[in-house]
Amino acid sequence: MGNFKFEMPKRFLARAVAGWLLCMWFSLPALAGGEFLAIAYHDVVDHRSELTFDAVTLDHLIDHLEWLKSSGYHPISIDDLEAAQAGVRVLPDRAVLLCWDDGYTSFYTRVLPLLKAYHFPAVLALVGSWMQPGPNEMVQYGDRRVARKKFMTWQQVREAAASGLVEIASHSYNLHTTVLADAAGDKLPAAVAHQFYPESETYETDEQFRRRIREDLRANSNLIRQHLGFRPRVLVWPFGRYNEAAREIAVKTGLPITLTLDPVPGDIHHLEAIGRVYPTLNPDLMTFRSYLDLHIRPPVTHFFRIDGKNLLEPAKGGERNFGIFLDRVKDLNPNMVIIDPMVKVAGGYRALFMNHRFPVAQDRLMRYCWHTDKRAGTEVFLWLSPDLFTAGPAESSADVIRFFSDMGKSAPGAGLVVNASGLLPALMQMSGANQKPETGISFWNPDRRRQARQVLVRSGQFLKAAEIFRDLEAFQQWQPFQEVGLVVNAAQFRRLATRQVAMLLRFFDFLVIRAGRCSADTVKRMFGPQIKKLHASNYLQKCTFLFSVQDRRSSLARELRRLANLDIINWGYAFDHFLHGNPNPEDIRPLLSKRVFPYPLHR
Repeated sequence: MGNFKFEMPKRFLARAVAGWLLCMWFSLPALAGGEFLAIAYHDVVDHRSELTFDAVTLDHLIDHLEWLKSSGYHPISIDDLEAAQAGVRVLPDRAVLLCWDDGYTSFYTRVLPLLKAYHFPAVLALVGSWMQPGPNEMVQYGDRRVARKKFMTWQQVREAAASGLVEIASHSYNLHTTVLADAAGDKLPAAVAHQFYPESETYETDEQFRRRIREDLRANSNLIRQHLGFRPRVLVWPFGRYNEAAREIAVKTGLPITLTLDPVPGDIHHLEAIGRVYPTLNPDLMTFRSYLDLHIRPPVTHFFRIDGKNLLEPAKGGERNFGIFLDRVKDLNPNMVIIDPMVKVAGGYRALFMNHRFPVAQDRLMRYCWHTDKRAGTEVFLWLSPDLFTAGPAESSADVIRFFSDMGKSAPGAGLVVNASGLLPALMQMSGANQKPETGISFWNPDRRRQARQVLVRSGQFLKAAEIFRDLEAFQQWQPFQEVGLVVNAAQFRRLATRQVAMLLRFFDFLVIRAGRCSADTVKRMFGPQIKKLHASNYLQKCTFLFSVQDRRSSLARELRRLANLDIINWGYAFDHFLHGNPNPEDIRPLLSKRVFPYPLHR
């Protein structure tokens, strides 16, 4: 996959592993009506010495296909999906869509014979710029050059298409690469990043971005038509990355079905973004089976929050503070960290990204998000303070929407934690308004929460909530598949009935309860009966408690250790003073680290 190696985000991977641990000794359940699984394969090799990150050996692939057949899975085609969407026929139980990305020669020599033997349909995605060079030339593959013969010839593609089993899809013409995305020199996937132009120190405009994507997708569709006689109807996003603007362009250019690497089941009602699981590291059969049940419970969440002001570098272009922060994250190894995309200084707010609403302290938010994930293995969530949702005297709602859009362009892979005053009362109005709450435990899928927020925005009701959800949607047009949490203070949480918690979880992936400096005894006294009810209904798994750190003598570690006795397993603290090593890493590490995930404590 070139010089950019997509890896399933760590929190997403943790969910897959957790689901496997819960169900590995049981038969896998059938998917809900209209849902199916899609699998993203890449190269297939004969020997382990030839393996790359996302290649599989031929013997393991045969194991996978044989197990799918013997376990009652039914490989389906794009025609099957369109027929199911149109209501012509229903999908079979345990429907699975098999996909091979990049157009490696191994698809023709190793995969196609297997598809014919099993009579399994599949999707083959081609990158046009890799198909263009002559047979003895080289291909620019990420940051290196490889032989053209690594990829299929057009004659081989024609034979695959003629088999009646293979759907030829576009994988873009030349978007399977990275582009310069900020002044620090970071490169992000070309299909989602707004390019940075160092000569003028400006970013690509939205219109320039759209034009670049549109021209690329058209070029690849035209190339496929030139060689095969038809245009593709399916687009496989390079690196699995996409945004709403790119997705709208795909539909307008004749590519209404797109495949992502969002690790959730596909849905016939949403073929515009089909999630796929992504087998890596040559999974054996037991590991492969773990990919096939994505109906998994919310995981344990351990995190800390920092003050974004401490990330500001004292010297222009320096990395001292950020380097200390990354070392801290690597050492403590939490599921996520929360930072503020704004810093408060004398005179008001300053942003950590380019925008049209607030002055910029330092344009580094993209770097913080990207490198914390890729180098430290932990995702960044953004803390959204109440002031960000409120238009000032000289502002309009359009200014606020544009501000959140600017933030979304600058926060790749980040989730959101919403601390918006007035939102909770607005949502509570729905309790008596015939709104359907969550029922029981809800399997993890951030896209479902987003869809619920979108429905409310379109409804024209509950205006306060709709306004805030509209702002979140402006962010998510650039980061569509992200978790969103809601902050609830302790007094508010104490008054919530179980059905009200369920209502909130219809719109949010998790709740953050601000417990301040409460001790475990205080938490038990304040929330004991409520916690028991939430635990019984499984909603407690979606509630995480946020505690405060005041000084080096804080008893935080001791109190967190006692929370497990209350069946509370999700927690975090604010603030982590990473520049000074407070809290003490030896004390706090066992309570945060993924190395002791998910249950680090002894009762």
